[in-house]
Amino acid sequence: MRISRSVAFCVFPFAALLLAAGSSPAPTPALPPNFTQGIITTRVSLPGNPYDKLLSQIDPAKGNVQAQMQQLALRMTPAEQQQFQAEAARLSPALVMGAMMLPRKGTIYCRGQEARVSTDGLSYHLENYFDSAKNAGILLLAAQASPERVAYTYNAATMKTRWQSIVVAEEDYTLKTSPETSLVAGYPSQKTTYTLKPGAGTPAPAEAGAMSQKPVALEVWTSAQIPQMLNFAHPVYVQQQHGITKLLVYFDKERRQKLLYEFAGVQVKPVAAQDLKINANTPLLDYAKDELQIGMKSLAIMLGGGPGSPGKPNTDD
Repeated sequence: MRISRSVAFCVFPFAALLLAAGSSPAPTPALPPNFTQGIITTRVSLPGNPYDKLLSQIDPAKGNVQAQMQQLALRMTPAEQQQFQAEAARLSPALVMGAMMLPRKGTIYCRGQEARVSTDGLSYHLENYFDSAKNAGILLLAAQASPERVAYTYNAATMKTRWQSIVVAEEDYTLKTSPETSLVAGYPSQKTTYTLKPGAGTPAPAEAGAMSQKPVALEVWTSAQIPQMLNFAHPVYVQQQHGITKLLVYFDKERRQKLLYEFAGVQVKPVAAQDLKINANTPLLDYAKDELQIGMKSLAIMLGGGPGSPGKPNTDD
């Protein structure tokens, strides 16, 4: 079959137009405005940890955590129980405890240089207000299953590496920043990789899964649109110029035991003064003067809270 010249003149330019459209680069999406006010939801997990998978199904707000755990265990088939036990046997005791204590979901209320974080672990409710202009804040820790609570003021210059359970000293790691970016909760974020230098950490035992005293590696995503002051809200202290939107910590050389912190969502909206307020309902201590008392109370609350009726505060309403 022969194509007439008039048809060819119509078809070929159209085909060329399609080819040109297919080869042209996609338009670059506009950068979101700098985040200065709104609500950020976060999540923390231990990927691959069988306890984390199980305990993430528990909602502390529903109360009676032990009963929820028993119900989950009863729903497991014998094969699932056997698999759980096999995977749990490969974990270090530190990561078993970490799965029990982890605050899996959090909410950050931010307005300018002020922010309040609200989060829940299985045994405790935690709120942390921080004013970056004053470099100071207020922290509240309350038991989920008893009236026990402790609240105190602090100065971040002496406190910031103490409430964060993992402290990363930059001189111990080799850093490499990727030129590429990826979106985290809608914000373009650049990844920096931290690799522990030989001899920088205490050597881990030779067996697989054994942990050294320092993370063997980290992957840190930061966004220039997120304030650096919000980095106080996650469980790892690492120096970065911009706000951290995602953080992956590797604890063993096989990189099987890890912790993931990430932004789950960002809402740009007005934040009222009430959203930043902590209702302590208990005398405010001063961390600089009452460190020992605060430490003893905090440990008791996080390890179970003691006997009593539910007494978790709620300042998010």
